[in-house]
Amino acid sequence: MSQYTEKQIKAVVKEGGKRGVEIDGAATMGGLEFFCTKVDEPAGDLELMKHTLEAMNKEIDPNDEESKGGSGWIGKLIVSINDDQTALVAYVPEDKQAKINAAEWLKDVLSVYDEAKFEESTAGLARAIVPKNADKGTFSLKVRDDVISRGISYLRSKGAFPEAEDSDSEPAMGDDFFDNL
Repeated sequence: MSQYTEKQIKAVVKEGGKRGVEIDGAATMGGLEFFCTKVDEPAGDLELMKHTLEAMNKEIDPNDEESKGGSGWIGKLIVSINDDQTALVAYVPEDKQAKINAAEWLKDVLSVYDEAKFEESTAGLARAIVPKNADKGTFSLKVRDDVISRGISYLRSKGAFPEAEDSDSEPAMGDDFFDNL
């Protein structure tokens, strides 16, 4: 029997499907191949984040009343937190792995966090947690914002994310893009 309720999984899948469509649309409009974002429903749980990623990457069913998923073609860094840890999943589709390796991306993003624990690391998928460490000032909210910024910086260093332009241009569409919709 699963340690998660049906209600929890349903909420995680719903958020993942909705965020997947948003990412697909933003990436299509902005010409992005990679995206960094946060999700709330998994509440820092790596196992629940598997469901989030699956829902984000699910092929869109044209018969569904509301589109869900559709972002399997986009590499993503997904971050979720709870009071005790920050959970991260880096996903890179096979056709983009020559440009960005998920394991290297996540390793770079977490290089400043000695306490980071990697659960899985391949070219296509990497997962890790950063436990809270009050002595070092490592708190989930702070880590979440930092790793999203570090994720975008890594992508820019590899030529895989647009450089920030002057203030008159459109903003780069990272995690905070959806906050203004």
